[in-house]
Amino acid sequence: MFLKKVTIKKEGKTYSYYKIVASYRDKDGKPKHRLIQNLGVLSDEDATRMKMILQVQQDADLSLTKSSDIVVTKHWMFLPILLLHSLWEKFNLHRFFSNGLLTEAMVLNRCIEPRSKIHVMEWVQDTVLPAIHRSSAKPSDFAVYRELDDLNKRESALQAHLYQQLLQFDPSVGEGFFYDITSTYLEGSKCVIAKLGYSRDHRPDLQQIVIALMVTPLGSPFYWKVLEGNTQDVTTLPDVVKELKKRFGLTRCHLVFDRGMVSDDHLNLLERQELTYLSAMDKDEMASHSLFNEFMPEPASKDDYEQILALHEFQPTDENQFFYTREGQIDQRRFIFSFDVTRFYEDIESREKRVAQAMAWITEKNDSLAVAKKSRNKETIERDIKTMIAKRKLKSVLLVTVTPIELTVTKSDKTTRIVQSFRLSAEIDKNKEQQKRRLDGITCFITNDLNIPQRDVIQKYREKNKIEEAFREMKSQLALRPIYLTRPERVKAHVSICIIAYLLINSIEIILRNSGIALSSEELLRQVSSCQLNQVGLKSSTQRSLTITEMTEQQEQWVKLFHCEKMMKPKVINQFDDFLLKNTL
Repeated sequence: MFLKKVTIKKEGKTYSYYKIVASYRDKDGKPKHRLIQNLGVLSDEDATRMKMILQVQQDADLSLTKSSDIVVTKHWMFLPILLLHSLWEKFNLHRFFSNGLLTEAMVLNRCIEPRSKIHVMEWVQDTVLPAIHRSSAKPSDFAVYRELDDLNKRESALQAHLYQQLLQFDPSVGEGFFYDITSTYLEGSKCVIAKLGYSRDHRPDLQQIVIALMVTPLGSPFYWKVLEGNTQDVTTLPDVVKELKKRFGLTRCHLVFDRGMVSDDHLNLLERQELTYLSAMDKDEMASHSLFNEFMPEPASKDDYEQILALHEFQPTDENQFFYTREGQIDQRRFIFSFDVTRFYEDIESREKRVAQAMAWITEKNDSLAVAKKSRNKETIERDIKTMIAKRKLKSVLLVTVTPIELTVTKSDKTTRIVQSFRLSAEIDKNKEQQKRRLDGITCFITNDLNIPQRDVIQKYREKNKIEEAFREMKSQLALRPIYLTRPERVKAHVSICIIAYLLINSIEIILRNSGIALSSEELLRQVSSCQLNQVGLKSSTQRSLTITEMTEQQEQWVKLFHCEKMMKPKVINQFDDFLLKNTL
């Protein structure tokens, strides 16, 4: 039976009537309708209700109820999991981790809402990830730690796997690699590789580890190593070179690294291994370099820098003449000296500001010393001066003299006594200041690549902020720190989890950028979070069914962009339905 609408035109007007009919075939097999009931004129709302009544009568799975009796009894995180899982599969991590529910859970949790390892097990049960993996057994609380142990054993193989996958996904792989190290601290744990050292997190009071990381120019990570917390930057490069040759089979590699790692020993090592490199010289090292003394023998000022640059053969590299370069070569090494006019002014203003601050500090200190009521300790004052000079980066430029003085202090009984105090006087060492001024606005880039244009050398070195961005994202969005684990193997595996998570996060941003979409990965995951898989039912019934939250147009766009359509097909949703309902009721 069904509701049939009959339209009649009479005297220029249109009338609609409804009737209930049933289909049948006559003796010749022709389909016809049998009238069951004439209903007459119905409003659109009444017609819709009648259609539903007829459907319920003919389908045992359908029932009519009040909207207030329909309840959502449970929901699972859906669309964020699907988007990230699509990237997990893109990098074939589902094959590398053949039984990888726990590993994927830890990685995806870092991307979405980081929790401690033991609480990841609770989190994953509220997502569709177990249904994707068809894993009905809830892992024990300690299974995650065994998974970390296993991950650490496979770290080398994982890095080799990721590199091979990036060859297909990241077009910048052949353009070079950015390398740097950072540190992160441990909280409330004692790990044998955790040491006190130079803290880039400004927590020198806590033990830390050092993380060496290598990424492609687009920011995709593929090599990392966890080192003891007191490891110095300059000592890490030789091992990286060995790993590049052994683990990834690279015969040629354009390596971009920070100036803190530049030394003759390192550059010689890279040249012996036939690896090309690009870096910059440290300011102190540049100041004593023979080419710098030849190219910039005297400091420039705001009034004469153009004449000084022209005199020493610096050439403008842009139409506005904000950048100048001069290049020299010693053996197979190119030294490109760049003069940045904007930074030249900033360096001058910064030094003048720091000098003014130091002089104000000395004036304030003298005012305090001049009214001292007790004798002052010279060593303490000299230590304070040393700290102040170091903080304002005026070492060797600012000379402070401490002169003893005697003060007469009147006591409460009107008698007097003598206390020892001091007076500070300061002057600028003109010769040292002149040497510092020669460095204003100057950067020296160094490379053994004889073919790369100057402009590309400078641009590639500036692009190394990709690795700084990776460290920043891992420490903030992915909650790399603080680390509460104790065993070194698990600390290392935790770092691996965060780096795989960053690979997925960075890949989202690559895909968005390639599509011309100015959106961060964090914002995208927030936008899709409202699309959940919901368990619905009636208050008076134990029957339950699953439904997906209706997607917005924007969410449908993300599904297409990340090729998740296959996960939205009715067949897959029905599998989720069978699995989740079976493991929930």
